[in-house]
Amino acid sequence: MQFSQLGNLVRHAAENVPFYRDRFRAARLDPNRPLTAKSWGRLPALTRQEVQRHEAELKARTYPKDHGPTAVAASGGSTGQPVRVTKTGIDAIFWNANQVRGERWHRDKPDGHILRIRGNNPPTANEAERAAVMSAQGLRYPEWGPPCSLLWKTGPITLIDGYRPAASQADVIRRVRPDYISIYPASLRLLIAHCRTAGTRFPSLRSIWTLSEVVDDALRDACQEVLGVPIVHDYSAAETGYIALQCPEHRHFHVMSETILVEVVDDAGEPCAAGETGRVLVTPLHNFAMPLLRYEIGDRATVGPPCPCGRGLPVLSAVVGRSTDLLTLPDGRTRRTDMNHYKLSRITAITEFQIVQRSTERIEIRLVLNRPLTPDEDAQLHAIALAEFGSELQIDVTVVDSIARAPSGKLRTFVSLLNTPR
Repeated sequence: MQFSQLGNLVRHAAENVPFYRDRFRAARLDPNRPLTAKSWGRLPALTRQEVQRHEAELKARTYPKDHGPTAVAASGGSTGQPVRVTKTGIDAIFWNANQVRGERWHRDKPDGHILRIRGNNPPTANEAERAAVMSAQGLRYPEWGPPCSLLWKTGPITLIDGYRPAASQADVIRRVRPDYISIYPASLRLLIAHCRTAGTRFPSLRSIWTLSEVVDDALRDACQEVLGVPIVHDYSAAETGYIALQCPEHRHFHVMSETILVEVVDDAGEPCAAGETGRVLVTPLHNFAMPLLRYEIGDRATVGPPCPCGRGLPVLSAVVGRSTDLLTLPDGRTRRTDMNHYKLSRITAITEFQIVQRSTERIEIRLVLNRPLTPDEDAQLHAIALAEFGSELQIDVTVVDSIARAPSGKLRTFVSLLNTPR
């Protein structure tokens, strides 16, 4: 059934997306013939650089109108290569459907209280709400919001500034008594270290939900040991939607095969077997506005054997390669940095970026550009950096021809040259 839907997408791309015509011809892929794994495997992977350079040519001239209006999703924070992808309303429906599946798999108290410790402000917050996020009590809403609150009676959600020190976060947790915490893994490491030293536990807590960065077994074990709860972690990207959800009975991931085709291939482009680690290629099956065919998202994953839980969805044992480096402030405090793709993708001259902390007083921003920055873009870049790092850090901007990858093949967005605590 995946290949049946894939065939519809390929025929649509051949008719409406100029970028793919020569690509199909060179790969000897006939859009009018049934697809096979062999013929599909001949199609070259679509790189992030190609999505950047050919954004206009990748957009379909037309698409089924019942797929809804289009919107642009920006992504690239974990790889340092910002991309913009046009998606339709039906993509949002599938995103919501997979989110609800994850809730049903893992949220054992559907009317529980969520504490979100991420970033600092919701994008539509007014002045009073921004102040509440920074306060000791946080910003509290009576329900979680869509899609969950459209389907059942949820509990409240409280938002607090994710940059506050771990001790302050722990104080809020004791005060709010949440059932669930949503937090970045790098911030969770700091919270666990504080709680281990202080001997702190939170009796109301049922699980911790993490996002964006890699979660390894060491972090899962530390969370269970120190806080007494498991981690729930999913695999998604703004430009593709949900890729995989954590199994409700195990630590590995199930691919969301109804909405996305996921391939894990070795360096020669051959499919990886169970236990092997390779490059992740994803094809959202329902985005007819800007098809991404065999899109190399920049991650590496390990293929897993069939899951004993009985679900037939494919298994990824692990997703590897995302950075968890922390920024060290001049006073010695550490925190996650959030100078991410959602901010830098607005500057279209930037092809790749990397932030390097060279000392407790100096930050270097390395840029690969497709053209020189305009004066307005240069001012915008410095304003973003100033808002993120403050005036206490010296900020140097360096334009380079390329940025070296990590051994895993990932371009790490943030690299600290200091010995920061983990």
